[in-house]
Amino acid sequence: MLQHLQQLPIEIVQGYLDSRNAKAAGIKPALAAYILQINDAYNLSKKYRNVSECAKQLQLLHPELESLSVAKSRVYDAIEFFNADCTVTAPAWNSYYADMMKNLADVNLVAQDLKEARRCLERAREYDLAASANRIDPRRIQFKHQLVSPDVQLARMGVTPVGVLRAWEEAKAIIKSRDISQGEQKRLLTETGRELDTLKYTDYEEVEG
Repeated sequence: MLQHLQQLPIEIVQGYLDSRNAKAAGIKPALAAYILQINDAYNLSKKYRNVSECAKQLQLLHPELESLSVAKSRVYDAIEFFNADCTVTAPAWNSYYADMMKNLADVNLVAQDLKEARRCLERAREYDLAASANRIDPRRIQFKHQLVSPDVQLARMGVTPVGVLRAWEEAKAIIKSRDISQGEQKRLLTETGRELDTLKYTDYEEVEG
């Protein structure tokens, strides 16, 4: 079915997805249903990186996919069809191959080839570990609370009054060089003085004026 879809011009596929009118798009009913299934599979794959879980969610949207293996095949086809621009991430591919290895393990278990089944499961484990290793631990991006002592001084922060005053003088020169009103200059000087905490080291009237 995927081969038939790949032969269709992308404009026809997009037009059908927009209109959902298979007859008007000239698409046979079976292929039309398939297109809707893999389109939903692709959208679900963005949220569910595990192929098995994605397939289960797809079955909820498309009850006609009675077999989980068929639903998985739709997910695989969606990954292949929509991967033309190579946007599928490494974790997604690792999950994809992990599920394929698990499927092969099931086949070998039915065939009572325990040795090959074990090898498939070992490979599946490697792919699963690789997929999880690339996921960001949410704890790493959580906001970290920081306690700041109320008695923090400039010297303890590696800043000297001389450095602050130099920054203050530079800021004054920049502000006074701008073509703005006296009132705006006064406002900017006041805000800058507060930011630099220069009131401790400069004359208050100079900051205000």
